[in-house]
Amino acid sequence: MLFPSQRVSALTGRESEYYINEYQLRTLNHAWNTGSVSGWEGFRENETFYLACLKIIALARSGYPRNSTEFRQLVGWIKSKQSEDGSFPAIITNDYPQPDSEWFYWETSKAAGTGLAVLALLEAGENPDSKEIEKAAQFLLKNESENHWTGTVHMFWEKMGLHKLNESPSIVATTYAVAALSRLDYNVSREWEWLEERLTPERLVNPYLDNFFTRFIFPMPYCDLRAPYESIVLPLLFLREENMTPPKETLEFMASLFKRTQYVGNATLRLSFKGVTNYTVEEMVHTINGWETVETWKGTGRRAEINVSPSLGSKFLIRSEKSLFDNESGFFKGRMRLYPELPRNYILFVGTGYTERGVFQFKDGENYAVIEEPHLDGSWNHDVYSTAIALIWLHLAGEKGENIDDALRFLELATPKEAMTFDGDAYALIALSLYSERWESNKPRPVEEKPSPSSKVSWKLPAVFAIGLLIGVLIGAKMGRK
Repeated sequence: MLFPSQRVSALTGRESEYYINEYQLRTLNHAWNTGSVSGWEGFRENETFYLACLKIIALARSGYPRNSTEFRQLVGWIKSKQSEDGSFPAIITNDYPQPDSEWFYWETSKAAGTGLAVLALLEAGENPDSKEIEKAAQFLLKNESENHWTGTVHMFWEKMGLHKLNESPSIVATTYAVAALSRLDYNVSREWEWLEERLTPERLVNPYLDNFFTRFIFPMPYCDLRAPYESIVLPLLFLREENMTPPKETLEFMASLFKRTQYVGNATLRLSFKGVTNYTVEEMVHTINGWETVETWKGTGRRAEINVSPSLGSKFLIRSEKSLFDNESGFFKGRMRLYPELPRNYILFVGTGYTERGVFQFKDGENYAVIEEPHLDGSWNHDVYSTAIALIWLHLAGEKGENIDDALRFLELATPKEAMTFDGDAYALIALSLYSERWESNKPRPVEEKPSPSSKVSWKLPAVFAIGLLIGVLIGAKMGRK
């Protein structure tokens, strides 16, 4: 991964074409893979289908040939997954409004999966009157419930496994369904009204907004914590094209939240000790001579705040008589913690050869903590998926600026790697397409309208009249000669 000091030479003379083509290949070849995460194995088929639809949308809007063999194979595979009732496989929505504790709630929705499939097939250039799309639309219409659509809530616990709880109104499912039906020219004004009332920060970001231990990590780069603000961002792009956007207050709030949580600018090192203590903080960098101190801070107290502008590769060594509260110490931007938690993999402290990540170790009556500096690389969570989701939200809010350019550079220079966020490359391709204006220029062309029955009659009548008139003239001429 490249960081700010490496970017100037890396980006000289760059062309966005190169990076988009690279992400097209990464998106095309990316497979579902999360390792072993709680009950996720039970949803492998659902997530494979979800990823296939994302691929279609991301590739089509970035200009990948819709008639290519690989693309048409994806389209054919999606069609093959349609059930007799017109539905497509459910996808995970995760907007069940219950707090997590030892229980994990998983929400899946056939309405969301069917809406996503319709959008993907339309992006692939399928005729809106095709039997697959017509059956899917009828499924959505039949399964609407009081102007919204639902998700099936499952509960997972290690001792009990996975089982169904109930059906719950779903903001995410409703957004997908409304976007799909609106594209098909159905009147969804009442459904949009239901949805618009619920597109609020409280429903989209809680309970992730004010966590005591982490404050706020935005977005969450974990597949089993895909919050509503992440799940909903793709169908919102399609709704915007239908002149339906979230309330202005929601967009402004989301944009302000992203601005505060981007890894850019300076940071504050906050320390909280288990009692009053004398402490020393050293910023150190590794040179050919080993680790060298570039700056030192000293003080006495239970807490400390140090404003820093870290150099690339810096480590911060904290010495104190009292150990740190690991859930209150670390790097912050405002109230947001740049790392979700200080590492817990304890090691021995030997001279200056400490590890890449921060550790705690008590030795000879003195406490040492080594904390890695945050990479202020313009990203969110140093992660392709999180950064792409953030950029899409900022685009929805109409935000522009230097910090967005930093985030785009991060996406372009980020190296592919195995991660839990298996859909990251597709979302990155969508974000790059939006900011390069490919998203707009690669909208599918409208299918030529078939002549309606009434129009066919209107063309036939003049033709029949003309032929009859011609025959009458010929007969009249013949009789005249006689």
